[in-house]
Amino acid sequence: MSSNLERRYRALLTVLPAWYRAEREEEMVGIFFADRDDDLDLEHGWPGWGEAGATLGLAVRVRFGARRPAGAVVRLLALTGLLGQLVAAAQSWTVAARLGWGEGRSVLWYDVLAAVAFVALVSGRRAVGRVAGGLVGVAGLVAVGSTLVGFGPGSPWWPDVLWQLPVWVTAVAVLLGFHREAPPVPRVWWAAVAVGLVGGVVSVVAASGLSTATLLLAWLVAVAVVAAFRPWTARVTAPATPSR
Repeated sequence: MSSNLERRYRALLTVLPAWYRAEREEEMVGIFFADRDDDLDLEHGWPGWGEAGATLGLAVRVRFGARRPAGAVVRLLALTGLLGQLVAAAQSWTVAARLGWGEGRSVLWYDVLAAVAFVALVSGRRAVGRVAGGLVGVAGLVAVGSTLVGFGPGSPWWPDVLWQLPVWVTAVAVLLGFHREAPPVPRVWWAAVAVGLVGGVVSVVAASGLSTATLLLAWLVAVAVVAAFRPWTARVTAPATPSR
């Protein structure tokens, strides 16, 4: 008869894919139980925080691995989302340069975080990219929270949430897709961001301010650039095996 602790461990392992559990579940449960044989612990104990964190990290690496379709999708979504944010940043910087920095977006560090995340991920610095990408999502939450505080609880909140939704989706995609076992990012993304930044600047050269229409155009430019370059088809050279 299984103990409460065993049931809790098996419930934790459900975050892993079924095919992975079929191969490794019994082995992992045995490792978890290696030093936990006290009757009181078996009845009332819970998986440790370290074990839970390690299992969740393993689930992310397995579900969004280098050869998993879900992994390719979330990494493409993350890079496309960051590219769209950089195009929008190029627009705001252009407006600020033409009309004065008071007319552009005041929180320029928001754009800087997106730039740091993109550059870090493409250059292979995944840890830096994940931190910066996560902070971009936090910045979106702060922006919505400050708006709600400034306008009061009776003001409509959903326009701000919809405005920040792509930012949050991008942040989650960055955190899920770029784990330590993620494949290198194709270098063609450098060309994609160069074209996207130029497109962002050009889209507001004749405009008197930063409008919703030009921001929408920024995202369309990002999608068009990605569709044209098709970065997901670029070949990634596997690292050479060191000679013995």
